[in-house]
Amino acid sequence: MTMMDDGQVLGGHDNCIICGRNNPFSLGLKFQQAGANTVEATFTGGPHLQGYEGILHGGVISAVLDSAMAHCLLVQDIKAVTGDLRVRFLHAIPCTSRVNIRAWLTCAVSSLYELKAEARVDGKLVARAKAKFMKKEGVK
Repeated sequence: MTMMDDGQVLGGHDNCIICGRNNPFSLGLKFQQAGANTVEATFTGGPHLQGYEGILHGGVISAVLDSAMAHCLLVQDIKAVTGDLRVRFLHAIPCTSRVNIRAWLTCAVSSLYELKAEARVDGKLVARAKAKFMKKEGVK
Protein backbone atom coordinates (compact mmCIF):
# COMPACT_ATOMS: atom_id res chain seq x y z
CA MET A 1 0.00 0.00 0.00
CA THR A 2 1.20 3.49 -0.81
CA MET A 3 -0.07 6.68 0.78
CA MET A 4 0.47 9.50 -1.69
CA ASP A 5 1.35 13.06 -0.65
CA ASP A 6 -2.19 14.12 -1.49
CA GLY A 7 -3.57 11.39 0.82
CA GLN A 8 -4.66 9.03 -1.96
CA VAL A 9 -4.18 5.39 -1.09
CA LEU A 10 -3.22 3.33 -4.09
CA GLY A 11 -2.33 -0.08 -2.66
CA GLY A 12 -1.96 -1.62 -6.11
CA HIS A 13 -4.82 0.40 -7.54
CA ASP A 14 -2.75 2.28 -10.12
CA ASN A 15 -4.94 0.91 -12.92
CA CYS A 16 -8.28 0.99 -11.07
CA ILE A 17 -11.26 2.30 -13.03
CA ILE A 18 -12.30 4.38 -10.00
CA CYS A 19 -9.05 5.74 -8.53
CA GLY A 20 -6.20 4.64 -10.78
CA ARG A 21 -3.70 7.25 -11.88
CA ASN A 22 -2.41 5.04 -14.72
CA ASN A 23 -5.83 4.30 -16.19
CA PRO A 24 -6.92 6.84 -18.83
CA PHE A 25 -10.56 5.87 -18.19
CA SER A 26 -10.35 6.22 -14.39
CA LEU A 27 -12.75 8.55 -12.61
CA GLY A 28 -9.70 9.76 -10.69
CA LEU A 29 -11.25 9.69 -7.23
CA LYS A 30 -8.91 10.61 -4.39
CA PHE A 31 -10.02 9.02 -1.16
CA GLN A 32 -8.99 10.86 1.99
CA GLN A 33 -8.99 9.47 5.48
CA ALA A 34 -11.67 11.25 7.54
CA GLY A 35 -11.31 9.53 10.88
CA ALA A 36 -9.88 6.26 12.15
CA ASN A 37 -12.24 4.05 10.15
CA THR A 38 -13.66 6.44 7.54
CA VAL A 39 -12.73 7.70 4.07
CA GLU A 40 -14.28 10.35 1.86
CA ALA A 41 -14.06 11.47 -1.76
CA THR A 42 -15.90 13.75 -4.14
CA PHE A 43 -16.41 13.46 -7.87
CA THR A 44 -18.39 15.18 -10.56
CA GLY A 45 -20.17 13.02 -13.08
CA GLY A 46 -20.70 13.81 -16.73
CA PRO A 47 -22.72 12.71 -19.75
CA HIS A 48 -20.22 9.89 -20.37
CA LEU A 49 -21.38 8.30 -17.08
CA GLN A 50 -25.11 8.38 -17.68
CA GLY A 51 -27.52 5.49 -17.92
CA TYR A 52 -30.92 6.87 -18.78
CA GLU A 53 -30.70 10.34 -20.25
CA GLY A 54 -29.39 12.80 -17.71
CA ILE A 55 -29.10 10.24 -14.88
CA LEU A 56 -25.86 8.83 -13.47
CA HIS A 57 -25.65 5.10 -14.25
CA GLY A 58 -26.39 2.91 -11.22
CA GLY A 59 -23.38 0.73 -11.96
CA VAL A 60 -21.10 3.76 -11.68
CA ILE A 61 -22.41 4.74 -8.27
CA SER A 62 -22.25 1.09 -7.15
CA ALA A 63 -18.61 0.85 -8.23
CA VAL A 64 -17.74 4.11 -6.49
CA LEU A 65 -19.38 3.01 -3.23
CA ASP A 66 -17.60 -0.36 -3.43
CA SER A 67 -14.27 1.35 -4.07
CA ALA A 68 -14.79 3.70 -1.13
CA MET A 69 -15.31 0.74 1.20
CA ALA A 70 -12.19 -0.98 -0.17
CA HIS A 71 -10.19 2.19 0.45
CA CYS A 72 -11.52 2.31 3.99
CA LEU A 73 -9.67 -0.96 4.53
CA LEU A 74 -6.61 0.06 2.51
CA VAL A 75 -5.90 3.01 4.81
CA GLN A 76 -5.57 0.39 7.56
CA ASP A 77 -3.23 -1.67 5.34
CA ILE A 78 -5.90 -4.35 4.85
CA LYS A 79 -6.20 -5.77 1.35
CA ALA A 80 -9.59 -7.40 0.91
CA VAL A 81 -12.05 -8.26 -1.82
CA THR A 82 -15.80 -7.72 -1.94
CA GLY A 83 -17.82 -10.81 -1.04
CA ASP A 84 -21.27 -9.24 -0.83
CA LEU A 85 -22.39 -5.79 -1.98
CA ARG A 86 -25.86 -4.35 -1.51
CA VAL A 87 -26.73 -0.94 -2.88
CA ARG A 88 -29.92 0.97 -2.20
CA PHE A 89 -30.74 3.81 -4.59
CA LEU A 90 -32.88 6.45 -2.89
CA HIS A 91 -33.03 9.14 -5.59
CA ALA A 92 -31.97 9.53 -9.21
CA ILE A 93 -28.63 11.33 -9.46
CA PRO A 94 -28.31 13.86 -12.27
CA CYS A 95 -25.27 12.76 -14.28
CA THR A 96 -23.45 16.10 -13.89
CA SER A 97 -23.87 16.20 -10.08
CA ARG A 98 -21.04 16.70 -7.64
CA VAL A 99 -21.30 13.54 -5.52
CA ASN A 100 -19.82 13.21 -2.02
CA ILE A 101 -18.89 9.66 -1.03
CA ARG A 102 -18.19 8.42 2.48
CA ALA A 103 -17.41 4.90 3.71
CA TRP A 104 -16.74 3.49 7.16
CA LEU A 105 -15.92 0.19 8.85
CA THR A 106 -18.73 -1.18 11.02
CA CYS A 107 -17.37 -4.57 12.10
CA ALA A 108 -14.20 -6.65 11.84
CA VAL A 109 -14.02 -10.32 12.83
CA SER A 110 -10.94 -12.32 11.90
CA SER A 111 -10.59 -11.91 8.12
CA LEU A 112 -14.17 -10.68 7.51
CA TYR A 113 -15.03 -6.98 7.41
CA GLU A 114 -18.40 -5.26 7.22
CA LEU A 115 -18.60 -1.73 5.89
CA LYS A 116 -21.15 0.89 4.92
CA ALA A 117 -21.00 3.73 2.42
CA GLU A 118 -23.19 6.56 1.28
CA ALA A 119 -23.47 9.01 -1.59
CA ARG A 120 -24.82 12.53 -1.13
CA VAL A 121 -25.62 15.33 -3.53
CA ASP A 122 -25.99 18.79 -1.96
CA GLY A 123 -26.22 17.08 1.43
CA LYS A 124 -29.11 14.84 0.33
CA LEU A 125 -28.61 11.08 0.76
CA VAL A 126 -29.06 9.60 -2.72
CA ALA A 127 -27.61 6.09 -2.34
CA ARG A 128 -26.22 3.86 0.38
CA ALA A 129 -24.42 0.55 0.42
CA LYS A 130 -23.27 -2.13 2.77
CA ALA A 131 -20.79 -4.84 2.01
CA LYS A 132 -18.78 -7.70 3.38
CA PHE A 133 -15.12 -7.93 2.44
CA MET A 134 -12.77 -10.84 2.91
CA LYS A 135 -9.08 -10.40 3.60
CA LYS A 136 -7.19 -11.74 0.66
CA GLU A 137 -3.56 -12.72 0.72
CA GLY A 138 -1.66 -12.06 -2.46
CA VAL A 139 -3.88 -9.15 -3.60
CA LYS A 140 -1.71 -6.42 -5.08
